[in-house]
Amino acid sequence: METVTEYADRKTELEGKIGSLETERNSLLGDIATLKERISTLELEKAVNTLEGEVQALRTEKAVLEEKAAKFSEETFEVESQGSEGPDLTN
Repeated sequence: METVTEYADRKTELEGKIGSLETERNSLLGDIATLKERISTLELEKAVNTLEGEVQALRTEKAVLEEKAAKFSEETFEVESQGSEGPDLTN
């Protein structure tokens, strides 16, 4: 009869261990899912920050180039205006 009791005790022990392991597995799966979401969000935030920096640099470059182009346009207009106001050589 001891053998039946030993098996029953062992069965109870194993069932308890299975329950504990399943609980831990479910907890770990939940933690892993949460960590994956967190990493995904952090990666997206990093991409946003990188793109924001690039876009700001491009905006600055565009503004500088627009200023430069405007100065060239002004200089060209001034040169053309001076050329048309030059001395009258038709006499």
